[in-house]
Amino acid sequence: MSFGNSTVAEIEENHLKVQTPKGEISIEKDYVLALTGYKSNFYFLIKMGVELSEDDKKSPVYKQDTMETNVKGIYLAGVICRGLETHKWFIENSRVHAKMIVKNVLDN
Repeated sequence: MSFGNSTVAEIEENHLKVQTPKGEISIEKDYVLALTGYKSNFYFLIKMGVELSEDDKKSPVYKQDTMETNVKGIYLAGVICRGLETHKWFIENSRVHAKMIVKNVLDN
C-alpha cells in the first residue's frame, strides 16, 4: 500500500488515520513503525513520552536487550538510539535491533 503526498493524522489502538490528497482514510493496523530517517525527530519521541538522557547527546532511554523504551510498546532501532551521536549507528551495524525487537514482541 502506498499513499504518496500523505501524512499520518492520528495513531489509534487498531487504526491509523492518514490524511491523503483525496481526504482522510482509516487503515486497520496491528503495529506502526515510525521511521524518522537520518535526522532524528526528538520532539516526536518526547511527545510519545520517551525519556531522553539529560546530557547534551539527547540519547533516548531504552532497554539494551530489547530496544523497548520507557514507554511500553515503543521500540527504537538504528540511528535514533544514539541521540545526537548519529555517527555511531548505521544500517550495517544496527540490523540486530530488528531481531531483538521482534523477539521481545513475540515473547510477550
